Amino acid sequence: MSLAPAVPYVWIAGTVALLFLRRRYPVAVIALTGASTWGYYLVGYVGPLVIVPAFAVVSLGRARAVERRRFHSEQERLRIAREVHDVVAHSLAMINVQAGVAAHVADRKPEEAVKALLAIKEASRAALVDLRATLGVLRSGEGTAPAPSLKRLDELLTPVGKPVEVKGEPGDLPAPVDVAAYRIVQESVTNALRYAPDATAITIEFTRTAGQLEIVISDDGRSSMPSAGAGTGLTGMRERAEALGGRLEAGRKPGGFEVRAVLPVGGER
Repeated sequence: MSLAPAVPYVWIAGTVALLFLRRRYPVAVIALTGASTWGYYLVGYVGPLVIVPAFAVVSLGRARAVERRRFHSEQERLRIAREVHDVVAHSLAMINVQAGVAAHVADRKPEEAVKALLAIKEASRAALVDLRATLGVLRSGEGTAPAPSLKRLDELLTPVGKPVEVKGEPGDLPAPVDVAAYRIVQESVTNALRYAPDATAITIEFTRTAGQLEIVISDDGRSSMPSAGAGTGLTGMRERAEALGGRLEAGRKPGGFEVRAVLPVGGER
């Protein structure tokens, strides 16, 4: 009995079987099924085998579309996590510091305790406003509050409760750079309050050069922040800088802790 009549069916079965590998080796499956189909017709067989590579191509397109959606969803999830973290962590750090002050001076200096409690009230109010605005943006996709900006730096630093020295001027910045710079300063100040409670002063220095803005935030405390930069806050700051094509380094230095960010501003010569 000749096996020749069975060859087309074996050929088709083998080509179709390749489709089971399309998720792991999509490009190879398209190439092999296409070559198999061409060879099938080249030797004189006729049949619907051409649908196999077409199916592989469509399947690859769908797989890539799913990957793109997954990637964009992941990026959006990280963006939301950064925004909520930045909004909440800073205000909670302010509240924690001022609560400590109030508890420490309540008996001896009641007027200072009152000031600290008022600062707590203002910090919590600002946190609620910012958090509601952020959630409103996420729900509606429309902004309901002023975007973070270094123009609001005084507002950010007022309830800190420690001397903060600002050196230099950031100048006018593109909106994405302005937002990133504000968040980096905000998170750095928050970390100084959380991890270096013994710090007596915080310094923020802006240096504007051709095409870039350098921001250095330092404190003189004995920081418990890991030098390697572990943690959500430092990771978020680094992601913000790198997303703009910049860079960020953070670590202990003689006499304290320092965050140094370099952000491209573009459009300058």
